[in-house]
Amino acid sequence: MKKLFFAAAFAAIGLVGVNAQTGVEGTVHVGIPVGDTSDVSSFNIGVDLAYLHPIANNFKLGGKVGYDHFIGKDLKVNGNKVYKIDDVGFIPLAATAKYEFNNNIFVGADLGYAFSTKDGIDGGLFYQPKIGYSAPTWDLYAGYKGINAGPEDTNTVDWKYNAVSVGFAYKF
Repeated sequence: MKKLFFAAAFAAIGLVGVNAQTGVEGTVHVGIPVGDTSDVSSFNIGVDLAYLHPIANNFKLGGKVGYDHFIGKDLKVNGNKVYKIDDVGFIPLAATAKYEFNNNIFVGADLGYAFSTKDGIDGGLFYQPKIGYSAPTWDLYAGYKGINAGPEDTNTVDWKYNAVSVGFAYKF
C-alpha cells in the first residue's frame, strides 16, 4: 500500500511539473545531524523536486517529493569498531511555501510526511524551515530538517532524525 501511494504521489507531482514548465525546482542538499541523531548518523544527503505556484506577490505555495539519506555511524570502543549502525532513508512528501523579500532573501517551510525506506522503521512527520538567497535561476538556502519517525514496534519510543542543512536549488 505504501509503495502504491508513493507511486501515485510522485506521478501527480511529476505531471504538475511537466504541464507547468515553470515553478519547478530541483534541489540537492547536505546536512550535519544534530541532537540524538548525531549519535547514530554522521552525515545527511538528499535530493528534492518541487513545484511552486505563485499565490500572491512574492509568495509561492506548492508540493515537493524527494529522498533523504542519513548515513549510519561506526560505534567504537577504545578506538575499535564494535558496531556499524545502518543507514536510514526517507521519502518526504510535503507541502512547501516560500516568501521572497524584495532583496532576494527568502524564508520558506516544508511540512508533510516522510516515508521510511528501511524495514523496521515507520515514517513520520517531516518539517523543514529554511532561509536563503533567490537568484533568477537558482536558490541557495540553510535550514533545519526534522523527521519524527521510529521503530514499527509501538512499545518503544519514537526516534527523531534531525539535521542542519544547506541546499542548492535549480529553477527550471
